[in-house]
Amino acid sequence: MTENQEKIVALYVRVSTGYQVDKDSLPFQKKELKAYCEHVLHIDKKRIEIFEDAGKSGKNTKRPAFERMMNKIKAGQVSHVIVYKIDRISRNLVDFSLMYDDFKYNNVTFISLNEQFDTSSAIGEAILKIILVFAELERKLTSERVKDVMIGRAKNVQWNGARVPYGWDWDEKNKCPVHSDKEAPYVRTMYQMYLDGGSTITIRNYNNSHNIPTKRGGEWTSKTVADLLRNPMNRGDYRYNYRESSRGRKKPAEEVIYIKDAFPPIVDPKIWDAVNKKMDENAALRNTSGLHTIRNRCNVFAGLIVCGKCGHNYQVKGKDSRKGNGFRPSSYACTGKFQKNNCDNMNISDVNIGPFIINYIAAMVDASKKRKNIRNIDDLEQLILSHINFSDVIGISEESLRNTMDLFSAQTSSLGISSLSTQDQDGSVISQKNKLEEELQKTNRALERLKKAFLFDDDGISEKEFLEMKSKLEIDRIQIENSLKKISQDSISANVNHIEFIKTASQFLMIHEINSGNFVDYKKLASADEKTMKDFISSVVSGITVLDKRIVKIVFRNGLSHTLLYR
Repeated sequence: MTENQEKIVALYVRVSTGYQVDKDSLPFQKKELKAYCEHVLHIDKKRIEIFEDAGKSGKNTKRPAFERMMNKIKAGQVSHVIVYKIDRISRNLVDFSLMYDDFKYNNVTFISLNEQFDTSSAIGEAILKIILVFAELERKLTSERVKDVMIGRAKNVQWNGARVPYGWDWDEKNKCPVHSDKEAPYVRTMYQMYLDGGSTITIRNYNNSHNIPTKRGGEWTSKTVADLLRNPMNRGDYRYNYRESSRGRKKPAEEVIYIKDAFPPIVDPKIWDAVNKKMDENAALRNTSGLHTIRNRCNVFAGLIVCGKCGHNYQVKGKDSRKGNGFRPSSYACTGKFQKNNCDNMNISDVNIGPFIINYIAAMVDASKKRKNIRNIDDLEQLILSHINFSDVIGISEESLRNTMDLFSAQTSSLGISSLSTQDQDGSVISQKNKLEEELQKTNRALERLKKAFLFDDDGISEKEFLEMKSKLEIDRIQIENSLKKISQDSISANVNHIEFIKTASQFLMIHEINSGNFVDYKKLASADEKTMKDFISSVVSGITVLDKRIVKIVFRNGLSHTLLYR
């Protein structure tokens, strides 16, 4: 028995709805495919396996049976994939191209009965690709027609079948949204609470404490409150085609359909306008809507801090005014505070976290340099803690210390980065240039000696040997000259690019401070160049867990983590 005869023959069948009939039905597809295997390919029934997706669309590959079949193909268990029609397996050209690459890589023959081709021949493969182009074109044209119909309905103030928002119910008889007797009063209360000085957080807390459920019966978050207050439908306006998807990015204003006074308003439009104006003012005051990273300033620890209570990430809450020394610290808050669990972990600032982290890194560098003198984990712990000017830290977990000792014993850098070297970059370039110039002089001298040997030595080399050696030396000379030219160009470029020069100088000074063995003044370094500080910290640390303003865990980029113990 050959290897192919031991593999299965996969019959893939699919319908996009559970009730398709006639030639698109699942029983019909299975019947035709089995008959083809039996009478045309003469395949043993024991080798046949059917993969069936009912009620699944062909526009993407997120289908259970399809994914199970592809796993078997990648495992080398399939010899053929047979479908009734090409669009049964895919209607997307990109998806099919990726899928077909897997077929070819695993020597799988693809056959479609309806189009009467198989990919074991070059013609069959070419026809397959042409057919798939038109299958995708048909799908896109259909999608565009549906979209045009939906937009036309929206312009005529007809609802397009989406779930009605909180405060509204669906009137099946008149096919339109109407005020909800249960939810509309809560909506009016929320608008009034915000006008009376409330916030999305206080409204959220009120709703949850008074057991007011959301549309789906869950708990409120500050975002669901904000979305409700921002919804123009509550003032009677109809907005359609606003986002790419329910949570996608906003579409250009010219593509949005906005019809005023399309529905009877739940709240007075003047109240809606007042609330939204106030929300805009509050957002501008915080320089953020909700709690999002402040993007127009550098925040050194953004994206690194994790809450030790609820596990949510910390995000930037604000940036303090500049101090006398130029230091402008950022503050960070747990995003769990703005979720339904309402985490109460304390905020933290660069003032707390910056000096600790930079000096902890300096301690690890110092320990790495002195690793030959570190006899046990107690020595290691004492050395690291001697760098940290925080008296409430009483120790480091034993597991953290043992893992670090194991890393040291492997003779690797404690942080796994090369940037903690104080090597003189300019000296390295000069040394490389001098070496190349010496090689160039040697090559030129070799060429001169070669010419003299050929022209004046009675027992000299033949013309053929001379030309071969001369050609090789001239190639070497050109390569050396090109390398020298590149060094010169790089040097000129570095001098011209003042920003890069400053950045390099800042990094050198920062690394020099860390290598000094003394306490590192985080405020001074961060004030000089926050961006360089952020890049440096991010290159060494991948996560910092905080609990009540204390750093309880540091995870380094090389996977090493240290858990800190407090009084």
